Amino acid sequence: MSQQLTAPKITQHYLNQRHKKDLFEKRGLDPKWCEVNCRSTSTNQATELLGYTAQSDGIWLEGANYQGQYYPDKRWSSQGKSEQKSPKYRSPKGEYDIMLPIHPEDPRYWDDIEALKLKCYIIDGHPCLVVTEGFFKAIALCSHEVPTIALQGVEMGLTPTDADPQGKRYLVPSLEKLARAGFGFIHAFDADAVTNPNVIDAQRKLVHQLKKFNIPQYNVTGLWTEDQGKGIDDYIQLNGADKFKQEVLAKAVSIDKWEQQFNKKEETQKKWTQSSLAEELAEEYRPKLAWHASRKCWYWYAHKVSGVWSQTVDEAIGALVTTEAKNRLGPVFNHDFISGTIKFLKYELAVDEWSEAQGLIPLIDGVLDPKSMKLLPHSPGYRFLWQLPYKWQDRAIGCQPIIHWLSEIMKQDASLVQLLRAYLKSVVTGRSDLHRFLEAIGPGGTGKSTFLRLATALVGKENTIVSTLKQLETNRFETAALYGKRLVLITDSERYGGEVQTLKNLTGEDDLRNERKCIQQTGGFKYTGMVMIAANEPVQSSDYTSGLKRRRLTIPFTHQVLPHLQRDLDSEFKPYLPRLLQWVLEMPDVEMVSLVDDTQNTVSSLAGFSAEFLLDTNPLADWMDSCLVLEPGAKTYVGTLSKSAELYLYPSYCSWMDETGSRSVSLRRFSECLIDLCSNQLKLQGIKKGRDNQGAYITGLAIRQPGSDATRPITGGGDSALTSLYGASDDLSDDYVTVQTLVSDRTDELISEEQPSTITENCQPSTQNSEECAIQPITTHHHPTPSVTNGLVIAVGTTADYSGEKVTIVGWKDNGKQVWVELPSGKQVLVRRGSLKSWVE
Repeated sequence: MSQQLTAPKITQHYLNQRHKKDLFEKRGLDPKWCEVNCRSTSTNQATELLGYTAQSDGIWLEGANYQGQYYPDKRWSSQGKSEQKSPKYRSPKGEYDIMLPIHPEDPRYWDDIEALKLKCYIIDGHPCLVVTEGFFKAIALCSHEVPTIALQGVEMGLTPTDADPQGKRYLVPSLEKLARAGFGFIHAFDADAVTNPNVIDAQRKLVHQLKKFNIPQYNVTGLWTEDQGKGIDDYIQLNGADKFKQEVLAKAVSIDKWEQQFNKKEETQKKWTQSSLAEELAEEYRPKLAWHASRKCWYWYAHKVSGVWSQTVDEAIGALVTTEAKNRLGPVFNHDFISGTIKFLKYELAVDEWSEAQGLIPLIDGVLDPKSMKLLPHSPGYRFLWQLPYKWQDRAIGCQPIIHWLSEIMKQDASLVQLLRAYLKSVVTGRSDLHRFLEAIGPGGTGKSTFLRLATALVGKENTIVSTLKQLETNRFETAALYGKRLVLITDSERYGGEVQTLKNLTGEDDLRNERKCIQQTGGFKYTGMVMIAANEPVQSSDYTSGLKRRRLTIPFTHQVLPHLQRDLDSEFKPYLPRLLQWVLEMPDVEMVSLVDDTQNTVSSLAGFSAEFLLDTNPLADWMDSCLVLEPGAKTYVGTLSKSAELYLYPSYCSWMDETGSRSVSLRRFSECLIDLCSNQLKLQGIKKGRDNQGAYITGLAIRQPGSDATRPITGGGDSALTSLYGASDDLSDDYVTVQTLVSDRTDELISEEQPSTITENCQPSTQNSEECAIQPITTHHHPTPSVTNGLVIAVGTTADYSGEKVTIVGWKDNGKQVWVELPSGKQVLVRRGSLKSWVE
């Protein structure tokens, strides 16, 4: 629209005590809206504004487009009419227009058309303005966040006949501009208008002219009785704005349906058929009923929860249609008539693709726009299947206890707290496009389950589903239960060990099965929510590829709380959820995406966790770290099981897997998985697969020989080792983690210069690029003896086999997960527990 509709400035006007009492107390109007749209006016001032003689003081009403109207304190007679029959309102002489209430805080309320459309009441996805007679009624509904325009009189939506030489009538200027902008209109005249033929005739003329702009129109006139309030302002004062939205606006009927009653040729006693009844019911219930064709089920708006479309059973629809049929036909029909009507009703109300409004968040008290942090009214046009179970207005209490708890479980690591905050935002905003699932790993009592319950409370229990990897991968009906959910929680999956294709589809925006028991399978769907996993140990699977690794966002939970200090955090945190929502939404989208999508580079404290985690979750990586070396120019054949494990890759791998009690991948998958590990996960250069007359081979890798002190490929050296072997790589830092990185930030574990006989404490590594962390021993401390592993007792003085060499255990750390051994050369090194075997003489 090239021309502005509104005034550029908001001015607060003077109202005397009488007028304040009339507007604020008697009519119950919002003072802020009244003070910018109404002003006390003397008789002389009114005379000047009207263009003819006024006979009483009163209130001058003036909207955003400067159109004014006068509400006198005392009516005066005109044209021979008595005072009681004289007009309550007086319009200025000359041309007229609609009246647009000035917003007390937004001077561009009527100018910013796209923003106005977002504020409008939505019907079938179309923004609609309410049109009524009387400025006070428009102020009342506008103040409750439903944009409403006012006619000065029922005939004054159209220009007067004497304004055109041919006596034709057109839309008044501002109304025409809004119609051309594509707004729909909801006609909402007084309750007594349904029995006033003059009002009906004027409304039909206005409807006819608006139809020329090919915009939707609806009617709510007559949907409330005079006992509930004559006009909109009376209804809101007596019943509340929410009830007006739910009981009146939500039941708006199409204008075509409304006009049917005025068809003089319509039979007084209609002969009902299944199709005609279905057509009428469809028009009446279109704003609140929908048949989801692809899922083969009914959805009912605000049936269970206000503002939400809820799936409902067929019997509920049958009961509704039966009641409506009785009201129209009487009890003169059979079951087949109802069944046939429901079938026709499905055709009328079918929705093939269910499209929820994007970028908005529904709550109990409205729909939040997270960009502007403004609350919009509920509307069926948003098509929401979910809602956060608390009110936006309840956030004044804050959420500091939750933030303190997050800091506590993350050991005061601010970057990890921000990472958890970022993932919570991705949950409430549905950022499935990030293709990341959160994996909370740690022993019991560290808060990981509480964090998942916090996420559940934030997004709503009704919007969350709990499953297991086994159910997702093996139960063909499980994925259908995910439809419309915002969060999937996966538990009891540490020892699953199988395929995770469904998990990858779930977190990769791929199609999922939509098959339900006893219901014909329908088309698939894309899950638009997020996934969280909690486990005591890293989740094991048979997928060793980068496809799963790049989706994992693994966060260690290591801060254990003693049982007697644990609290009931679920109930303790509940009051703080609204402010927690605001806190997570206040994080900029750019920062949230960076933290969730590029965690390796944005959360440095997680870097040391990645290498060990890779070895714990990928046996192929564990074998590579223990049994291979990086060697430029090397050419090592893959081989088969019948070949020597000391010379060929696959036999070496299978032998190591047997010794560690792991399950090998097939020969066909082996090379592909190894190349994927080296190239895509570790970002190594120069590792390639080839084939000659002796079979398949891998370049750049060699089998570690007994006594070799070569750098371990994953945990045994710094970035400089890789760089010198294979050249610099810009992506190297994304996934490659060294032993030095693993402990470089742990300044509380510096070594001593003393040299005792045994080591059972952590140490600081050497700065040299060696195979392991060469150290000087430190003072002995008492630690529990680790358990037996692979038939080997971890105890000081025990001999063990380390890559074919006889070594002596001299200490351990991390409860025996890493072991200090003394090599035949006398050098003491730190090795992984799984790399040791019993020494056989």
